[in-house]
Amino acid sequence: MTFTCTAEDCGHRSTHEFSARSYNHGIVLLTCPSCKNRHLIADHIGWFKESTEDGKLKTVEDLLKARGEQVKRGRMDLDGDIEYFPSELEEPPKDS
Repeated sequence: MTFTCTAEDCGHRSTHEFSARSYNHGIVLLTCPSCKNRHLIADHIGWFKESTEDGKLKTVEDLLKARGEQVKRGRMDLDGDIEYFPSELEEPPKDS
C-alpha cells in the first residue's frame, strides 16, 4: 500500500507491505517512517471500535468512503494496491 501521511505537518509518502490475510481478517497498523504516526488500515477484530463506527467499518477503504474520500484500487502483479487521494491535498489522476 502506498499512501501520503495525513498527520499534521507531515505529508510523507511511503509504501508498506502486509498480507491479504491480515487485511481481510486481522488488524493492520502502519507507522509513518517520517513522523512515526500510526495509521489504522484494517480492524476485523474490533480493537479500535471508537474509530470504526462501533466496528462497522473494517478497512481503510470503508473508513475513507464513509468520510466521502476517494480510494483508488489497482493491481500490480498478483498483489492489490490501494491508493488514497485526500481531496484537500491532491486530485486523483485522470483515468485513461
